[in-house]
Amino acid sequence: MKTLREKGADSFHAALAAVLSAGLESALEQGDHAKAVTLINRGFAEGRPELGCELLCRAIAVVGAARTWTVQLAPETRR
Repeated sequence: MKTLREKGADSFHAALAAVLSAGLESALEQGDHAKAVTLINRGFAEGRPELGCELLCRAIAVVGAARTWTVQLAPETRR
């Protein structure tokens, strides 16, 4: 059974994935690769690593491997 915090995190990540995926699709349709890279970076930085990987793989599938995709991982946060 998941805690309320875990359920909230799952809900947040699902919403984030939906927004970033829609934004990525739009950016790729418009050929706006800079925006696509920004969205992929946000997937890695604010989402789960799997989200960033899914977005990156989607971009590669649409644009092709000939395009160089440079993503930047966010630094580890310290409390």
